[in-house]
Amino acid sequence: MSLNNIFYVVLSIVSVIVTGIIIPVLKQKYGQDKIKNTMDIVTIAVRAAEQIYTQSGQGPLKKKYVLEYLKDKNIKVSEDELDAMIESAVLELNRWEKEINK
Repeated sequence: MSLNNIFYVVLSIVSVIVTGIIIPVLKQKYGQDKIKNTMDIVTIAVRAAEQIYTQSGQGPLKKKYVLEYLKDKNIKVSEDELDAMIESAVLELNRWEKEINK
């Protein structure tokens, strides 16, 4: 076996490892970061809406504010996922407020 053949075999093994293992790990990591960043932005928007609309019964105005805020930030997720993120942020905010008011 010549040195060139050994080089090509090693190069092939390295490319298989990069394609099969490293790239999926990077995609998974990037996806998780994107979701966390989106959730952080949703939480900020929900908290801002809670401060702006303080009267009871203003839920639709709060949600509209959050959706507009996210639209301005070019957040691109499905409406169902976005609704779930908003509800999660509201739930967490309500839990946090209950802890403070104990």
